[in-house]
Amino acid sequence: MAPTQTTHDFLNLVKRSGLLSHQQINTAIEQGGLERLSAPLDVADALVERGLLTRYQVKRLLEGRRRGLFLENYKILEILGCGGMGYLYAAEELPTGWKVAVKVLSDRHRHDKGRLTRFQLEAEAGLKLIHPNILRTRAIKRTEDIYGSIHFMVLELVQGVSLFELLSIRKRTLHWRQACDVILQAANGLHYAHEQGLVHRDVKPENLLIRADGTIKVLDFGLAMIRGSEAEFSIATIMGQNCLGTADYIAPEQSLDSLEVDRRADIYSLGCTFYFLVTGRPPFTDKSNAKKLLGHRQLQPPRVSELNPKCPRQVVKIIEKMMAKKPSHRFASCHQLKRYLAPLAERQPVKFDFQAVLARRAKIAERRLASESVLRGDSRSRVSRMATDVQESLARDNST
Repeated sequence: MAPTQTTHDFLNLVKRSGLLSHQQINTAIEQGGLERLSAPLDVADALVERGLLTRYQVKRLLEGRRRGLFLENYKILEILGCGGMGYLYAAEELPTGWKVAVKVLSDRHRHDKGRLTRFQLEAEAGLKLIHPNILRTRAIKRTEDIYGSIHFMVLELVQGVSLFELLSIRKRTLHWRQACDVILQAANGLHYAHEQGLVHRDVKPENLLIRADGTIKVLDFGLAMIRGSEAEFSIATIMGQNCLGTADYIAPEQSLDSLEVDRRADIYSLGCTFYFLVTGRPPFTDKSNAKKLLGHRQLQPPRVSELNPKCPRQVVKIIEKMMAKKPSHRFASCHQLKRYLAPLAERQPVKFDFQAVLARRAKIAERRLASESVLRGDSRSRVSRMATDVQESLARDNST
């Protein structure tokens, strides 16, 4: 669809969108003098400043589009980020008004049986897990649009940043006591998941969310192995996905066969994450994933004590044991690991500008959406780029 050209067009689209009640719109027009504003962008800016619409919502409307503003009884508020299979949004559940997160399988994957199965497995795994250190999955949903089925899951909404984002913001490593606390909390969540028959298989800084008070949430069970799952076996054998994980943090045995792993693979990946928190880098930094995998299998990374001399020997030994090449040489369980970490851990609050983080995530997500539009031959990619510029303009205006 073409972008809105006039203030009148834009206000009509706002009315048709269902985002605001007629009373809210009329009040805004009367009190804010919106019809006297000469450009749709000015009207959009005014609605955002009054807290009636979000930047994401006005971006879509300025594009001349209403699709994607609602999913069943969920009103989409903001885009929170994107991952390998889809996009994450902040949403409001109607009519309760509860704020939730909604993870949507992307358009390009909606007809991919392997991705769809993996997405459903993630949702099913999440529904099984109710623990303070695990991001809660509340529901699995499916709806229809003109292009077919839309698959999404409803999640707990947490204002936090990933540990990867946190170190990027801080420009320095975590104090070793705080790192011990972070890993201890993650181990708490993973121990619970392991007891429920799940192996995460993608533990990494990007999948550990930290809130301002220092609490940790393990998220994204998209690669989780569920004990006894026939779907998992089908994905691995029929679709060839027998090496799952992230090259920077994958356990040696998992890189060889992702089906033949147990909880100790997660302990290895958590150890690599621990290494990252206190050194500021993953264990192996080669550009080639193949070389990274070889490093995990055969080589020793630079010692923690060389990269961070302030890290005490006791912590270094814990990390080295977590990252032992042979599973039998690691801690046998997260419960055992917790006993070593607990005396060393110290909870500390962290500082970050959540709105600035959201703005960065939105830019990444918008670029991916535009790229997918180009791949589909979608002429809306040009409009999407224009709308991204509009969103950035609104963000700049709101920050001044």
